[in-house]
Amino acid sequence: MRKFTLLFAMVLFVGGAFAQTTKSTPATKGSGETFYLQTFDWGNPADPKGWTAPDGFYFEDFLDVGFNWEWWPPGDSLNASWTHEPALQSNTPDDGYLCNFVDLYNTEAGTEQNLDNTVVFPPFDCSDKTSVIVRYLTHFMCYSVSHMYLEISVDDWVHSAIYDVSFGTGHKDRPNDAAPGQPAVFEANITDVAAGMPNVLMKLHWLDTRLYFWLVDDFELAEAYDNDLRIKHFTVEWDNGDPDSKEAFTYMIPKSQLDGTGGYFNWEASVMNFGEMDQEDVYLDLTITKNNEVIWEKTTDPWFVVPILEIDTAQIADKFVPEDFGHYKVHMDFKQTQEEQTPENDEVDFFFHVTDSIYSRSDDTSELAWSMTFESYGTDLTANEDYFSGSIFPIRGDCEVNSISVYIQGGLADGLIEYQFQLYYVPVGEEDETPIKWLVSPDIITLDSSMFNTWVTLPFDKDGESEFLKAGDLVYAGISQWNWHENHLLRRNYGLQIGTDRTVQQVETSSVSIYEGGIRTGLGDFFGKRNLMCRLNINDHSNIIDNVDVSSAISSLGQNYPNPFKQTTEISYELANGSNVMIEVMDLSGRQVMEVNEGFKPAGKHTKVLNVGNLDAGIYFYTLKADGFTETKRMIVSD
Repeated sequence: MRKFTLLFAMVLFVGGAFAQTTKSTPATKGSGETFYLQTFDWGNPADPKGWTAPDGFYFEDFLDVGFNWEWWPPGDSLNASWTHEPALQSNTPDDGYLCNFVDLYNTEAGTEQNLDNTVVFPPFDCSDKTSVIVRYLTHFMCYSVSHMYLEISVDDWVHSAIYDVSFGTGHKDRPNDAAPGQPAVFEANITDVAAGMPNVLMKLHWLDTRLYFWLVDDFELAEAYDNDLRIKHFTVEWDNGDPDSKEAFTYMIPKSQLDGTGGYFNWEASVMNFGEMDQEDVYLDLTITKNNEVIWEKTTDPWFVVPILEIDTAQIADKFVPEDFGHYKVHMDFKQTQEEQTPENDEVDFFFHVTDSIYSRSDDTSELAWSMTFESYGTDLTANEDYFSGSIFPIRGDCEVNSISVYIQGGLADGLIEYQFQLYYVPVGEEDETPIKWLVSPDIITLDSSMFNTWVTLPFDKDGESEFLKAGDLVYAGISQWNWHENHLLRRNYGLQIGTDRTVQQVETSSVSIYEGGIRTGLGDFFGKRNLMCRLNINDHSNIIDNVDVSSAISSLGQNYPNPFKQTTEISYELANGSNVMIEVMDLSGRQVMEVNEGFKPAGKHTKVLNVGNLDAGIYFYTLKADGFTETKRMIVSD
């Protein structure tokens, strides 16, 4: 799991091609160097509005509504009727950032008017560049649609290339499901448009929305590496025996739910050539390890070549059928003939587990806190009563269910929000397949802040019969809430939140919501596209010991971001168990140049902002040591 996930843009050309503009002949190829960086340090107390844009920047308001992009002070949150966001945690948070806060403008004006705004950058001279990469940090939320573009012209806007920078988001989505205040990285290779051109114009364009916000910081242009493959997406299915349906990834599956034929298959990943050179003999390598030993390995046949800026998808259809208790690590890695200069961008790790009692579609770390009343609050209601959301669990083996666990992340703990864990039974194959409330936890509990950021487990109120499920059953396990706030904005903005996981892209929905007599699910639905952190716990304790070193099996070290970087970078890591943590940095000769003692850290995901101070530009290696776990990755300090 990576906090900063890259977006690769789609591009359209408007007004024809750029054939009439002559490119210069660049002198040398690039090696990833940044040649322009704008951190939006625009604060100016002498200016009546508090800030001044540098020469060359200008702003367009095509609808003449009177609001537009502006500089937003460092550390300031965003608060309006429908928006409550913390400050953006960019690489340069002390400089401020670029902001279009349409919700604030409409709140103050007492209206809801759509916008059509741009911020136009000064011209860039790319005549000596053989490649051009554009990247920036961002966070946003849109209402209904996400018409967000980076527009580029090399002939004074006679023609333009338009890049979709919306991350594929829909109504109330965030880029890559980034948590509030956390940036996502937009990155596009614009070599075919900008390289060798003396007058490159760029603008960010937002239109057709009337609510929420768009934040941008650390806008930079860089040269590409020669050899740079990037994984764009990865996914895997569970084979449920039905060729006409798909089933999403399961993170924890009890051994009693393994039928000997079901397993993980259709392993898929796409790769983009982000570098300057065609990549030859590219193939996908897939390994599964248990106890740190490879137990299954598959590869695709090599492609002849992946040209510059093209995307190819690889699939391994073979099925891995887990049989024994254990903790399994999946490693997917694209490889090629040339020496890869950014290997951390073309590989990914994720995990699954065979347990005795825990059945979970999600992993243990939340990427985004989610509240169903953020969408289902109802302006004409005075309360939200018995609003259920949970995970979908097919039952493949007879079992007795004991309890439900839900990762609760937040909400307004003022005594007016209550919850209960519930199990719904779906009468599959019956004339009426409406889900039936089947089992519930004994009490309705008042939300308390001591429950935040923890797994809460509540047992069922058993009757000696309903808790016994049969192979072929289908159930929903999750949490139902009662939100008694009469103000709909309180219900919307501060409803009960549970964790969501987006480690593995879903091929089918694994979540469902039930409220006001309706059922909401499906990947295209606000309620069905999240992988909710809800567990169904089975009465089985047969796994006394599975001979697995859990620390070595599921602890992991993430790739630093940004990389390359000049002074500060962020390192993420995940611990299976609470451990004493040490981070060491070494140069190419193996000499230790830094040591950071993190002290004791609990199990879970952590980040460390590393300041390399006066280290010389070059390649370094950082190592995480956490009791019995050790892992090393490469990072680059730039000039």
